[in-house]
Amino acid sequence: MIEAGKLRHVVTIKYLKPTKSSFGGDNTQEWLDFLTVRASKEPLIGKEYFNAAAVQSLVQVKFRSRYKPGITNAMRIHHGEEVYEILSVINVQSLNKELLFYCKLVI
Repeated sequence: MIEAGKLRHVVTIKYLKPTKSSFGGDNTQEWLDFLTVRASKEPLIGKEYFNAAAVQSLVQVKFRSRYKPGITNAMRIHHGEEVYEILSVINVQSLNKELLFYCKLVI
């Protein structure tokens, strides 16, 4: 279980919603808020970085939050001005208490 004191960061999880132009033009895409949560943010270092990078390159950070249903790796995490692509969402020990996100910075 995550200690409340470690959840220092407020992050917004967003999902991509395709929309149609009101003039019948090309479809556009818009990132909309799904959920705002408190989370810890930790850089990946040492062995953990290399293990995560074996699956996806440029994995840079992991976030931890309390469990919330419906979050997928098709979403993004916004933390201040930074935007992170979610590479993997893990329900820690399948207990529905904690989520672990492996992410990379979107440039």
